[in-house]
Amino acid sequence: MRGYFDHSATTPPYPEVVEAIGEVMLKHFGNPSSLHRLGMQAEQLVSRSREVIGQSLGVPAQTILFTSGGTESNNLAVKGTARTFQDRGRHLVTTAIEHASVHEAFRQLEREGFEVSYVPPGKDGIVHADEVMAAVREDTVLVSVMLVNNETGAIQPVEQIGSRLKARPKTAFHVDAVQGIGRVPFFRKSGGSIWQQYPPISCGGRKGLGCFMPGKVFFCSRS
Repeated sequence: MRGYFDHSATTPPYPEVVEAIGEVMLKHFGNPSSLHRLGMQAEQLVSRSREVIGQSLGVPAQTILFTSGGTESNNLAVKGTARTFQDRGRHLVTTAIEHASVHEAFRQLEREGFEVSYVPPGKDGIVHADEVMAAVREDTVLVSVMLVNNETGAIQPVEQIGSRLKARPKTAFHVDAVQGIGRVPFFRKSGGSIWQQYPPISCGGRKGLGCFMPGKVFFCSRS
């Protein structure tokens, strides 16, 4: 059997995940929006999934949105926030080491006339919170920093950055936490406007699914 060493990109699904997917496809295939029995059963499964994820991550179930994956979630957070709040300002801050789905979203916004500041990492692959905050201006409407780099594994200081952004309630904070879920412990903590997303492909789940959480919550701990 050949070895597989690309788990940072995607993981093989756990056997129990495959079994659960098969059962749902065969027995609970109704449209969750339908009013018939199969539809209501499917809706109950979706609601239960939100509850389980919410309990695991310490967030209210009603704040959880499902998407087609990390790319859609990142685009929704980055582009949606910038375009929605552009009347407040058109300046954005991110790092030079973000995943392509985040980087390309910012490049698109640049083409739309937004100004983006890209904060470089240090020699250790970690961006410094001081440099991120130094790039923030009065007209900054969004700061986006990944939790764990998908190529180097370097854990970024999102807790420090998020805590310092509390003093700037008009600046939203987006965290791409794809590589952290299942690997870096999380806890709930009051904070500013945070958008985080987690696709299950990075932790033994199914493909084509993302978990996206907007709201006033903040996670992340290296302890």
